Amino acid sequence: MKLLKILFFLLVFTSYGQNNSTADIKNVSDDACNCISKISSDHTAKNNAIEDCISQSLDNTQKTEKKNNSNSNNSESESFKKIQTYIVENCTALKSLMFAEYQEFEHSTSSNVLAQLAYDDGMDYMEESDFESAILKFKKATEIDPDFAYAWDNLGVSYRITNQHDKAIDAYKKSLKINPTGRLPLMNIAVAYNLNKDHQKAIKYYKKFITNYKDDPEGYYGLGLILYVNNKQEEGLDNLIHAYTIYTAQNSPYGSDAAKKIGFMYNDLKKQNKQDVFNKVALKYNLSIKSQ
Repeated sequence: MKLLKILFFLLVFTSYGQNNSTADIKNVSDDACNCISKISSDHTAKNNAIEDCISQSLDNTQKTEKKNNSNSNNSESESFKKIQTYIVENCTALKSLMFAEYQEFEHSTSSNVLAQLAYDDGMDYMEESDFESAILKFKKATEIDPDFAYAWDNLGVSYRITNQHDKAIDAYKKSLKINPTGRLPLMNIAVAYNLNKDHQKAIKYYKKFITNYKDDPEGYYGLGLILYVNNKQEEGLDNLIHAYTIYTAQNSPYGSDAAKKIGFMYNDLKKQNKQDVFNKVALKYNLSIKSQ
């Protein structure tokens, strides 16, 4: 089995290179985020397109460094990972691109023109972060067409963003009645239950998500975190590392975030004198750890 190496950052980083400031990270990341915002949600290779955006943004700011630094290739690699981590945490366009529902099914759209128009208005309000107005439009769409799954989905998203978790859960349940394997409602209902501190139901839906989407790292990532904080450390770490392997194979920007979380778990287990737990799971995945 090929040795899988992981570089994680044990502290919040303050620079992307030896001589660069937090402001430099933000400037490069903002430029990359602007590029990401132009990627189509139905792009067939989104992760590669995102990687190109980061690389181009770094290249625009590091030309002088590359010429003068004999270790520029290694420096660029480390810079890439840090910029990647920053945009995962701060780039709204990245979240919208990666977590948009794009699968078409019978009730993903509405044949009722008025319902579809209300939905489209709701999406426009969401893009403007006017979630209260979006809620009104999505509610109107579902009242006109109760089988309009995407309207229920985005009504749930809008409720969740405005911290109305119970209403969000109800909306996701309505969507799942229409399409029991919907990716967006399965994932988001787990998140909503977690926010409501109902961890057992959150775990239940993360597992349902994994059953239906075995190759999607998001289920393993969410399940790993919630299991770990509920004293199932080995199982939680196992799921998180599994998510990391998928992110890495898919060239996903979220691989850096998973690596960071694995680093936190490593430190936590080390403090508890439970490194054997970490080593056991790392051995299963043939994982090599390098700290920086």
